[in-house]
Amino acid sequence: MFVSQAYGSVLEGERALLDVIASVTSQPTVHDLFRDLTDKLSRFVHFDRLGLLLHDEACNEIVLAELFSTLPHGAHSGIRFRFDETPVGEVIRDQKLFHIPDVPSESRYPVVLELLRQERLRTFCYVPLSTPSHRLGALGIGTRAEVQYSDAQLALLERALRPVAIAVDNIVNRERLERSHDRLKLLLEVNNALVTEHDPQALFEGISRLLQRFVSHEFIAVAIWVPEESKLRLRYAATREPAPLRHPDHPLGLEDTPSGRAFVTGSLQCYDHEQLARMAGIIRDMAAELRIRSMCSMPLKTARGKIGTISIGSRQDGAFPPEKTGILQALAGQVSIAVENALSFARVEELNRRLSETKLYLEEELQAVAPSDEILGSSAAVRKVLQQIKTVAPTDATVLIYGETGSGKELVARALHQQSPRGRGTFVKLNCAAIPSGLLESELFGHEKGAFTGAIAQKIGRFEIAHQGTLFLDEIGEIPLELQPKLLRVLQEKEFERLGGTRTIRSDARLVSATNRDLKTMVETNRFRGDLFYRLNVFPIAVPPLRERKEDIPYLAMHFTQEYSRRLGRKIRSIAAETIEQLVRYPWPGNIRELQNLIERSVILTAGDTLRIPAQELQAEGLAAVAPAPTPLATMQDVERETIVRALREAKGVVGGPNGAAARLGMKRTTLLYRMEKLGLAKPGA
Repeated sequence: MFVSQAYGSVLEGERALLDVIASVTSQPTVHDLFRDLTDKLSRFVHFDRLGLLLHDEACNEIVLAELFSTLPHGAHSGIRFRFDETPVGEVIRDQKLFHIPDVPSESRYPVVLELLRQERLRTFCYVPLSTPSHRLGALGIGTRAEVQYSDAQLALLERALRPVAIAVDNIVNRERLERSHDRLKLLLEVNNALVTEHDPQALFEGISRLLQRFVSHEFIAVAIWVPEESKLRLRYAATREPAPLRHPDHPLGLEDTPSGRAFVTGSLQCYDHEQLARMAGIIRDMAAELRIRSMCSMPLKTARGKIGTISIGSRQDGAFPPEKTGILQALAGQVSIAVENALSFARVEELNRRLSETKLYLEEELQAVAPSDEILGSSAAVRKVLQQIKTVAPTDATVLIYGETGSGKELVARALHQQSPRGRGTFVKLNCAAIPSGLLESELFGHEKGAFTGAIAQKIGRFEIAHQGTLFLDEIGEIPLELQPKLLRVLQEKEFERLGGTRTIRSDARLVSATNRDLKTMVETNRFRGDLFYRLNVFPIAVPPLRERKEDIPYLAMHFTQEYSRRLGRKIRSIAAETIEQLVRYPWPGNIRELQNLIERSVILTAGDTLRIPAQELQAEGLAAVAPAPTPLATMQDVERETIVRALREAKGVVGGPNGAAARLGMKRTTLLYRMEKLGLAKPGA
C-alpha cells in the first residue's frame, strides 16, 4: 500500500518555488535550465527520474529533450515517441496532469511503461508544460519509492512549471531565430561558394567541405540520373578527405539503395546501421568498409525535374535528427542548381572538344579524299555486294568486310554509312595497321591530360568522334591482343574510359571493320580473340578482287581517266583499244588501287587526247607489251555507251528498282537517265 510522501515543509517548498522563478529566467539554454530545475525541485520533492518532454510540431512527435535518472544505465535523451503512444499527447490535448500511481499494474501506453519499468519506477506523473499561447509538452517525474506524491506537492509542481514553460518557450524561440539566422548565413555562403564552380569534381569536393561545417560526416556520394539509359549512376564518392572515385559511373539500383529510393520517392530518406546492412550493391559495401552507422539521402531537384541524389554518411548513430535534415534539404536545393550548372557546362565543354576534333578529322579527310566514293561496276559480283549493303545498312549490326588490299573495302564501308539512318552523322575511319600499337588505344578511346609522357592535353578518341555515326576500322586483324577486350566492351556495352581517365563515356557508334587476313585461322592459333571475332563477324561481306570482275575494268578505266583528266587539267577523250584489251587481260594483284594508280600515271604521261599506257609502264606493271598497230580507238563515250547498253540488256530495259540497270551500275537512277540522254540512248519505253 502506497502512502503519501512527506518531503520537507510547505515553507521550504514555497522558498524553492521562489528560487525556481528567480533562476529559470536567467538560464541561456534548455539544458542549463533543466539542470537548475533538477536541483531546485529536489529540495521539496523526491524523484529518481525527471524528464523534459517537448512536442515537435513539424513531425508531430514527442521528444525526450532532457533527462535526469539515478539509474546509470537507463533511458537516454533524444528518444522520440509518436504523439499517440505516450501520455504526453493526452496531457497536451487535455492540459491536465496525468498521474500513474502504480506503474507495475498500469496497462495504458505500453511503449512508455516498458521504459519506466526498466528503471523500476513505482509511481509517475506527467505535468503540463504550457504558456498562454503555446502548449510545449510536459515534465515527467517519478520515484522508485513505495509512496505517492501528495496533492500539495503536485500543485506546487504545476505552479513551478508556469514560469519554467515561459522560460523554455523563450529559449526555444531564441534558438529557432538563431538557427534561422545561421541557416540563412550558411545558405548564402553555400550559394557564393558553389554558384561560380563549373568543374564537377571541384564542385563535389566543395560540397563536402561545406557540409562538414554543418554536419560531421565520413562519407559523401553524388549520383546523377542519365535519362538516355534510365539509370542512376554514381559520379562522386569520397571519405573525409576528397579522393578520386573508386567506382566511376557505377549504376545504382532504384529500389535497393538509399540513393535510388530517395530518387524514386523524391523525398529525404534516412537509414540506420541495420537498414544499411540490408541494402544491396556498392553503397552497402562502401558503408560497411567505412563503418557508417547512419546515412541520409536526398534527391537533387531543379525546375526541370530530378537530376540525381546526394548521400551523406556518418559513423555516429542518429547523426541526422530533424533539425539537421531540415537544413540539409534546403542545402540540397542550392546544390541541385550548382550540380545542374556544372554538368551543363561540362557537356558544353565536351561538345566543343568533340566538334573541334571532328572538324580537324574532317579537314584531314577532305585533303585525302579519293577520286571516287562510288562503287562502280555492273558485274554479278558487284551486284551481290550492293545487295548485301542494301540489306544490312538500315540495321545497326556490326559488319566485317573481307577483301584483298586495294579491292575497295573502304568504299563498301562508306556505302553502308550513307545508306544507313546514321548517314547524316560522321563517318570516321582508322587504319589499325598504320598506328603504332602503343598509340592505338589513345587513337580509339582518347586520353586525359597527363595520362602518359607527352599527353599535354585531353584528346577525344575516334569512338567519341563517331558518336551517332559510323566508325570504320580497317586492318582490324592488327589490333593487339591486350587491347581487344576493351574493344569488345565497347561493342557490347557501348561504353569505355579514356586512357588515364576514370569516367565512363557512352558512345553510340556503329562499328564496321575490314581485313585482308583470315581471322578465323588467327582465332584458332590464339592470335585473335574468339569472342571479339564472333562479335565483329555478325554480317560478313566479301569484296571480290578485280580479277574476278573483268567486265568492270573498261568502265573503271574510263571513270578514272575522266576523273584524273579533270583534276590534272588534261583533255583526254578516248582510250586506245589495245590498252583496254591489255587492262582486261592483266590479273591485277593490287586490285582497283593498282588500276587507279596506273591510270593516274598514264594521264600524266599521255601527250595527246588518247590515253595510252607507255611500254615501260606496261612492263613495270607486268603487262605483256603489244607492238603499236593501227587499231581503232575506243572513246570514253564508246566504252560508257557499251557498258550502259549491256546493263540495260541484263536488266531487260528496267532503269530503276533493286534489279534495274542503275543498281547494276552502282549509280542513282537520275544519274543514269542523265548519262543516257547525253549519249543519245533512248529511254526504255520511249
